[in-house]
Amino acid sequence: MKLGIIRRFLPSTSYSILNADGDDLDEKSDPEYSVVQVNIDDQTTTDVQILDPDNNNSETTREICCKSCGPLDCIDHRLRHLFAAWGRIVARHPWPILLLPILVTIGLSVGFRYVTMETNQEKIYTPQNGKAKTERKIVDELFSSVSWEDHATPARLTELGRYIQIIFTTDDDQNVLILALLDKAYDVHQMVLDHITISGNVSYRYENLCIKWHDSCLANTVLTLYEDNEDYFTDNNISYPYSFLPDGNVGFLGAELGDVELWMEDEIETQFSPVKSAKTFRLLYYLKSEGEFDEINSKFESFVIKRVRKMSADWEDVNVVTFTSRTPDDEVKAATYEMIVLFPIAAALLLIFTVGSCMTKDPVRSKPWLAIAALVSTLLAMLSALGVMFFVGVPFVDMVVAMPFIIIGRGLDDAFIMLAAWRQTDTNLPVERRMSLTLADSVMSITATTVTDTLAFTVGSISSFVSIRTFCVYTGLAVVFDYIYQITFFAACMVFSGRREAAGRHCFTMKRIQKPYAIVATKRDEVTDFVSKMDKQPDNTTKSYGQEDHAFMTFFRNYFGPFILNPCMKVIVVFIYLGYIGVAIWGCSMVEQGLTEQDLVRQGSEASKFLDLKYKYFKTYEPAVSLVIKTEQNYWEAETQEIIERTLSKLEEDKHFHDSSMTISWLHEYKRFLELVGISNITKDLFMSILREQFLLIPAFEPFQLDIVFDETNTSIKSSRYFVLGKDLFTSNDEKAMMLKARQVAKDCELMPLLTPRRLFTSINS
Repeated sequence: MKLGIIRRFLPSTSYSILNADGDDLDEKSDPEYSVVQVNIDDQTTTDVQILDPDNNNSETTREICCKSCGPLDCIDHRLRHLFAAWGRIVARHPWPILLLPILVTIGLSVGFRYVTMETNQEKIYTPQNGKAKTERKIVDELFSSVSWEDHATPARLTELGRYIQIIFTTDDDQNVLILALLDKAYDVHQMVLDHITISGNVSYRYENLCIKWHDSCLANTVLTLYEDNEDYFTDNNISYPYSFLPDGNVGFLGAELGDVELWMEDEIETQFSPVKSAKTFRLLYYLKSEGEFDEINSKFESFVIKRVRKMSADWEDVNVVTFTSRTPDDEVKAATYEMIVLFPIAAALLLIFTVGSCMTKDPVRSKPWLAIAALVSTLLAMLSALGVMFFVGVPFVDMVVAMPFIIIGRGLDDAFIMLAAWRQTDTNLPVERRMSLTLADSVMSITATTVTDTLAFTVGSISSFVSIRTFCVYTGLAVVFDYIYQITFFAACMVFSGRREAAGRHCFTMKRIQKPYAIVATKRDEVTDFVSKMDKQPDNTTKSYGQEDHAFMTFFRNYFGPFILNPCMKVIVVFIYLGYIGVAIWGCSMVEQGLTEQDLVRQGSEASKFLDLKYKYFKTYEPAVSLVIKTEQNYWEAETQEIIERTLSKLEEDKHFHDSSMTISWLHEYKRFLELVGISNITKDLFMSILREQFLLIPAFEPFQLDIVFDETNTSIKSSRYFVLGKDLFTSNDEKAMMLKARQVAKDCELMPLLTPRRLFTSINS
């Protein structure tokens, strides 16, 4: 049997084994710890040393040093030897090894006092140094002198800041431009304007908190028309996407009405096409977010939403959904809470399964308490990892809530491996010996999975996405703690279970129902047992140790194995697998790249319903993408003007952008102005003088002041920007295609402009 030890490490099946005198050894010979020679394929001669470990105060384990072993065999063997020794230590001192992980976890749990949570979705789900973020930061710095919240327009905000959006629909998708529904919408609007006051040291109303243009809050065009004259809607006097306001100005309805049906003559759609009906209607409120206003308006948003829900609770046939700037953060917190609530349910189900797996018809050899110990071990590992992360200041993100499910799964898997190894040991051996063999037999499996998992999460921890990086750091550390606690806490629990089993005690009542097992093992018996374990011969099954097979083992060996190996079943399995591969390939081709806002909220929530409506009805005229020229250019020269016009035209001709009628270009309007006043062949000084002193002071053109940054002397333009409007971007693939096209056009432009899409759109698909 000892020759089986040697055979286990031989790389070839053709070999002969000689003793020190050169004589062949067979199964009946006993080298008694001597040096022997191994001739492999009649060519190589390798020395094999069988050392007596008694010299190192170990009792039964034989250390085999085989020069013909590969590096993995050497690692395998040394780990087995190391963990065999550790198993004996655990068996001799179970209490300290059991209590140490508990005390460590209690100590590390102090870190929970320092927990911080990151809920900013843009920060979490976008590359840390993404191009869109970098460009937007540059643009914010370039236009910091002209982008202020008391003098702004929504299209020019690189970040929406604080906002409130309310969508109205009907149960049967009927026209929302009816007086009954508009009355309700107007009541909501008046409530926002007049009846919500936040009291602190100072009282605030909406007019104190909104983003303004010329000291007036940005208006909702539909309600402005309704407030002036209800007949606009009964007489079909409103148009789309632009409509004339009572004061003679023009309002944009593209962001307020969805699924619009037009009264079109000759099927020609214009910027002022008369509206027949619309299925959705949206109110928009833009709030300040700088300094102290950020916290104040966060509370204001919460108050408005509560009031709207209360007002609309009793409305029949009218559906109202809301969304604010704080909704994504609230959704993250709510989703995290729901996952935390689900965790005990999942843990209980896994516990029931694990306990059932540890039960047999023999109440002595059943191990239900070890199933509980395995679960406790994983919980200790998770608490320890969380405590360390919180203490060092790593913020908690919503993705980390998936970590417990992963750790419990792999922790219980390691426990099953150790229990299977325990069942393979001889019940007649002492607990110390069985524990030594158990850890020696299971070490490679649990160590290999731990190393590979840890390496995988380590690679993920260098990701540029904060969500992935944080999740991998938390989970990777939990994997390490789980490994440590498996070979300490759980191993110690196995010792106590083994002692109970050896004493013949019932697994629940702890009463002795069998005589203690005969623990008689000579030194030669122990050697024979170890050799047979290491040799792994086919006839070496659990039945040779007198144990009854577990029901699962019996099922898979006696029933499932023969069934799946049937020739007919093999053919069926091959076809099923080929079908599976085909479906998988088809599924991969249908995957939408990137994320949408719907992916970041809970399914079925009010936020989810709002975003579904938004993507269904309000993606025809958004987002606005700015083209920014960050360097000084000779704007008065025809060549520079041609380059800018050509670049904008390339975007306007793409299917993902609207045509020039929706483009915001100060240069285009300025050229038209110069043509109207009859000025041509303009010089730099005249170009700058008329631009500053005449053109930008005309009320219709005043918003262009926010698109031009002059130098300190007001004689040159340091930077300028232009806006093109996205069109029909209903999916993430559409958004991606639009941005790729825009970036390519910007790259081809000689002026090297920057692109800055709006927040959230930027975060998800840039």
